[in-house]
Amino acid sequence: MLLVTESFDAAERKLRNILEHFGLQTSYEDTGDSKQNLERILTEIPVSTKRALMDYREKNAKHYLPDSLLFAETSGTTAKPLQIPRTRFDLQNGVKNYNLVYERIVRPNQDRVAFIHPSYLSPLRDITVRTLQDLNVGIMTLFPIPGLYTYDRIHGALKQNTVTTLVGSPSTIHQLLYNFQMLDLELPLSVDKILVTGEYFTEKHASNIKRLINRNCYVASIIFGANEIGMMMYGEDDFTYRGLAHDFIFECLPLENEDDFIHSSLPGAQTGELLVTSLTQSIMPVVRYATSDVFNFIPENDGTYRFQHIGRKDEYPINLRIRNLIDDALYSLQCPIFHYNLTVTRDGTNAIVQVLSPADLTEDIKHEIVDRITTITGDVMTVVIDCSPYSGGFTKGECIPKINRFRLAS
Repeated sequence: MLLVTESFDAAERKLRNILEHFGLQTSYEDTGDSKQNLERILTEIPVSTKRALMDYREKNAKHYLPDSLLFAETSGTTAKPLQIPRTRFDLQNGVKNYNLVYERIVRPNQDRVAFIHPSYLSPLRDITVRTLQDLNVGIMTLFPIPGLYTYDRIHGALKQNTVTTLVGSPSTIHQLLYNFQMLDLELPLSVDKILVTGEYFTEKHASNIKRLINRNCYVASIIFGANEIGMMMYGEDDFTYRGLAHDFIFECLPLENEDDFIHSSLPGAQTGELLVTSLTQSIMPVVRYATSDVFNFIPENDGTYRFQHIGRKDEYPINLRIRNLIDDALYSLQCPIFHYNLTVTRDGTNAIVQVLSPADLTEDIKHEIVDRITTITGDVMTVVIDCSPYSGGFTKGECIPKINRFRLAS
């Protein structure tokens, strides 16, 4: 059982208090070994899901409401508002941890950050604003609103305020660049950092963004977390993450078939679904929370771990390993792209591909797309390019926090 946390002694003590607070019972005996105790405790607790947290929220409102601050925030998974209760401590702790992240990247009294996101309903935005204010970094929040606050106005705000740093989801950044092109506008030259959060993101994605803006720029993932529990990890320059091991227990839940998720194993690494247990004060029992995200747990020489995000664990005719290979192939074509949409028949034998790029696809690019995908999937799948108007989720003038690239045919 692979567990990652800063101190097994402290984690055991905090977890016992959490279980007592929420009335969660275990029958373990103290072995005198905190790591062994922690393993035994966790294996007796069922894995919890987002639905379980929502059920707890609905059944225990009278118990937790007197101590809570309420947030209506948009779920990245469902795209619907969730009523997530948090305490003042959650906000204070969030600012403390965000400070650790942002102070490594932004420059006090020099950088001006634009947080670009279509959701008004996110503590991520509020904590980011407060953190950057404390770091003496300028911060503005911009929301695309069709017919009211349009992309030409967003471009004007970036240029007028000589914004240096963009923060948003990868989908949001690509939609921003797409809409700028539709308006014949270039990303202002003052922008030299693009920080993304909330989605699977690799070096190929970062390189694609640099090609879209046609210049070098610092592009990196910065924060990984769930709306239900906040930030769990922060990004490194090599597109891996470091966990906030003082606030969480990270658990690697083995996969039934590892070959469905990874192409090759890293020496000493373990691959599995990430379960997270929060060790901080909470008004919901975030214990063994199933994130539905798959990670490589990569050991370091100093006993710590880096986390390499592999993607979201879900049901689909094409497994995650192949989807990621397709992702790498299409984000490294001869031409950069804003997005692609691959629709697969339910029997997995046919794939229809749409690619949204700055220019019309040449015949060479079309052949390259078919060849690359066919090389990955083999002869079991017929690949067809669809050149009709794009239907992959990008709509001129609008913005969606996360847009899927893979779909099932209806």
